[in-house]
Amino acid sequence: MRHQEVHTVFIRRTEYDGVHSGQISFPGGMHEPCDDSLISTALRETEEEIGISRDSITVIGTLTDLHVPVSNVDILPVVAVVAGQPLFIPDTDEVAFIIEARLTDLNNPSNKKRKMIHIGDFEIEAPYYDINGNHVWGATAMMLSEFLEIVNMIDHKL
Repeated sequence: MRHQEVHTVFIRRTEYDGVHSGQISFPGGMHEPCDDSLISTALRETEEEIGISRDSITVIGTLTDLHVPVSNVDILPVVAVVAGQPLFIPDTDEVAFIIEARLTDLNNPSNKKRKMIHIGDFEIEAPYYDINGNHVWGATAMMLSEFLEIVNMIDHKL
């Protein structure tokens, strides 16, 4: 939370030889033998990628599992909070930069857009979120969309 407003954090992945090179995503990564659950994986990856200690993170729950065909991975999106303003310490091997976004901005219809993209031999119109010129699309946009739907549903019931 910054200035009494709820924010979420995204990372821009560094450029590398892989399908997710340079993309905007939530912190996260692959399950490793040291992880006792997928939630543990999410906490470890958050600590490794953006420097937030897993001990300062409170897990609220998870979203719908998601399969990403282009990289053939299954994702369990974990929703968590950190009290106060976190100090980000990005791992420069994995993170080009960090993007903080206010939930009010993410909910603004003017930040929900569509563009034509090429995937292999195909051209598709893909929805995306525009966060200060950064395009959040694909699996990350799907997770964000579900998260915002839940937040808005709760907000309307309060």
